[in-house]
Amino acid sequence: MRYYKLSMDMERENDIILHCKNRERFESYTFKDGEYYHNENARTELFFDEKEGNIWTDYLANDEGWFIVSERLRSLLQKMNSDIQFIDVSIYDIKGANTEKKYYIANIIKVVDALCLDKSDYFETYIEGKGMIYSVSKYGIYDNKTEEADIFKLDNWQQVPIFVSETFKKAIELNECTGMSFREIAVE
Repeated sequence: MRYYKLSMDMERENDIILHCKNRERFESYTFKDGEYYHNENARTELFFDEKEGNIWTDYLANDEGWFIVSERLRSLLQKMNSDIQFIDVSIYDIKGANTEKKYYIANIIKVVDALCLDKSDYFETYIEGKGMIYSVSKYGIYDNKTEEADIFKLDNWQQVPIFVSETFKKAIELNECTGMSFREIAVE
């Protein structure tokens, strides 16, 4: 199986960029650590300015680095082999008008211990109380440790990037979902 690192499509122009105004409610790594979020009933409000961009994509850029997905992308993700929590967000324009657009924070819960250091480019940093941390510039994974997940994060404090299977990539291309790019990673 082929796997990819999922990223924002940086070649696009004029895409919506969301900003979180109620940051005090969120820790810096909320939705990045692979843990279930227990306050999903709290209202999450995001804002955008049309001067920054006005094109709605299926994966929206935002100042928190969250995986914010459209209803269409959410529907595809629900069919994938993974564990994802979807949290409703309210999106307003800069003047405060609700857009009524249906978007969600896709909180990837599926975390696997599949990092293959032999196939990765990285350097090590030891952090007291946490152990060895790997700063990875080029990822490699063990195929037999992905648990056949279609979308996941890596264990060992490498959870921030999102990784996807070839099955996921093909579904995205078939459904012409926007806002994403894929970089193939090495597989052992």
